[in-house]
Amino acid sequence: MYSKPHVRKEYTLTGLQPISDDDLVCALAKHSKRPIFYEDLPINMLVQKEEDGFTSVDDVDWKVRDFIGLEKLKATGLEENIGFISHDIEKICKRKPETVDQYLEATESMTPLEKWIFE
Repeated sequence: MYSKPHVRKEYTLTGLQPISDDDLVCALAKHSKRPIFYEDLPINMLVQKEEDGFTSVDDVDWKVRDFIGLEKLKATGLEENIGFISHDIEKICKRKPETVDQYLEATESMTPLEKWIFE
């Protein structure tokens, strides 16, 4: 992404279709052959924590802020709309994005930990 055509460009990277948390959990459980559960935390709980200031060094991690941003987006319901789907991946990679099932089946490109979970 550091080549000139991509400098100062903004992309919206999405899959082929919207996927719910329930569908994602089902796919992960199917491919890992393990029971997987998730707890949907109320967005206001995460936002309040962000507004109050993070309480530990671990909380400042960019992944936490990224997660909060994603949860805020999900709370709007926008990403569930088919109109939210972007074709930027196709423009950049010259191919269609993978489905979740395709990604989870492609064990040859996984990290050792992912392989252990999904093989």
